[in-house]
Amino acid sequence: MSGTGRLGRDHFPVAFRLALGGWLGCVLLQLILYARPGPYGGPFLLEWERYLGLSLYFDLLGTWLLSAPFFLAWLGLWRREVGPRPATALHLAQALLLGANLVASALDHEVLRFLGTRLTFSFLATYARPETLRDDLFHEVLAEDEGGAGWTLVALVLIPLLFGACAALIVARGRRAGGSAPLWLALAVILVPLAAPANAWLKASSQFRLRRTEPVILAFVSDLGLGLGDLQRPRDYEALAAAWRTRWLLESDDKGWTFPDPERPYLRVPLGPAAPEAEAWNVIYIQLETLRGLDTGFLGGRSPSPTPFLDSFASRSGTAAYTRASSLGMPTINGLFASHCSITPHSSRFITGFTATALYCFPEALRRRGYRAEMFNAGDSDWDNSTIWLSRWYDRLWRFPEAGQKDRPVFRAAARRIRALGRSGRPFLASLVSVSNHTPFLGREPGFDMAGSASPSERILNTTRYTDDVLREFVGEIEGEPWFGRTLLVIVGDHGFNLGEHAVPSGQLSLYRESLWVPLLIAGAHPRLPKGRIGDPVSLLDVAPTLADLLGLREPVPWQGHSLAARGGSSLFVVQRGWSLAETGAWSAVARPADGKVELFDRRRDWLQRSPVPGRDRLALALARRAEAASRLNDYLLRNDRVWRPR
Repeated sequence: MSGTGRLGRDHFPVAFRLALGGWLGCVLLQLILYARPGPYGGPFLLEWERYLGLSLYFDLLGTWLLSAPFFLAWLGLWRREVGPRPATALHLAQALLLGANLVASALDHEVLRFLGTRLTFSFLATYARPETLRDDLFHEVLAEDEGGAGWTLVALVLIPLLFGACAALIVARGRRAGGSAPLWLALAVILVPLAAPANAWLKASSQFRLRRTEPVILAFVSDLGLGLGDLQRPRDYEALAAAWRTRWLLESDDKGWTFPDPERPYLRVPLGPAAPEAEAWNVIYIQLETLRGLDTGFLGGRSPSPTPFLDSFASRSGTAAYTRASSLGMPTINGLFASHCSITPHSSRFITGFTATALYCFPEALRRRGYRAEMFNAGDSDWDNSTIWLSRWYDRLWRFPEAGQKDRPVFRAAARRIRALGRSGRPFLASLVSVSNHTPFLGREPGFDMAGSASPSERILNTTRYTDDVLREFVGEIEGEPWFGRTLLVIVGDHGFNLGEHAVPSGQLSLYRESLWVPLLIAGAHPRLPKGRIGDPVSLLDVAPTLADLLGLREPVPWQGHSLAARGGSSLFVVQRGWSLAETGAWSAVARPADGKVELFDRRRDWLQRSPVPGRDRLALALARRAEAASRLNDYLLRNDRVWRPR
């Protein structure tokens, strides 16, 4: 060695120790996040063990990605002499970058705790405003944090400062320490911690869990990949809003509404009050996981039917069975928000991420009128970030991680609680969400297996049959109660599922009928509820308006659907991750992202979309453009909090 400098290989261990220290800082932040109560009480995540390990694993990826330029710099200078000043400058730059990552991670954790979303460019562009910092309510929320405002200070200030002190010691010792790592070990230090988490991140099958656990640097990358165009008001906004209002009125038999707010075009206000109900009606809402219309006996005609109870229930004299009901496609939250809030999902982002956007949902409307509202969720509502929404909508959210995603013990517990609610004399809304019929469709009780287990198309019949029997037992437990005669029972499927139909690989997203068609049944003795099999095309967007109409709730709402007790036609426009569906009048148009091809189907004669209509390309493209236009309006309104103005 000549001069006063040292070789690059002598500085590589310093870079490694800095990276390791940066990751250990992330580990401390994650432990603080998971150990603290949520800001409003209760655990941050109920089933935390499903997330913590992955969070630590991916933080390693984020730290190593930030350190990679410095690792590579020292590899490039492996046999070259580097002076003390440039060497120190590189080490300090790495330490500053890793320290900034700790600050960003701590802020990200607080955003995740309070709002259920991530600290991204989209979040900053939408919500990082000076007036927020000056808002007294904002200060009160922080001060009343059940997780302790002091721990926020520890995470945001003390941990980065602790890392800074350790980094200073590492750099100082690196100037004096001798020895270096062999080249092969240096390469392993770079590649092994980087490659394994990166591969897991790229191939993650659960996008919900990935979005919760990815490091903040990759949360920014993921957000940018989805684009920021929906932050900007569409140039044709007025035309889009006018078209939406006109279409809604044309499709409804109830013309007694006005649309007074040009900034919130979904908001409609009644022109007159509804006739008052003499007595309140209870509501039981049941959302069944992945219940395909194709696999429901009374809809798809499958024999033997995996849904004997649903088939018999649909034929009861007090049941309205809608035989052409559409969901909004996967995932489950699309069905939940469509039926609860009558809102179409965003075209590329999960709707549960818009936690600072005000929606008005059916449980809230009932609670304002004295109803008790409780939900029984067999799945993990943390998984898709719906916990924060369900906690807003319901007085109590019941969760059952001990059930191991088996529906029967959950529905039995729900039946016991609902009987108590009914006997209290107070009107109630009880919602149940099943989970057992979820991919990969693992059998729960072998006695209900009616097919093989080699393929998803076989296994789904077994889990559908199990779900149907759980529903049979549940209804049997409550229908003899004295309050049941004043109860509306709603049964829906959250979405369908693609099992390889239409040449789309099984399990992948599509907007063909097999992915959207679901059962929709409403049962009860209400005199205005239609009865029997009803073949009009409807969607889950119509559930909340229908229930509100039947219960005499006539008030301002931002709901997109129509009351099925007073309606006309039904169009549906859905755009999801490059797919688009436009259904209006007699036509259905599906655009595929793989090749941009738009297929046109006769909606009345070819419900299952088996035979594309030839020679109507211009009509197909026009319908696809209408879906795209509706989506641009919807995306903008969701992103910019232009759906509902809270009272």
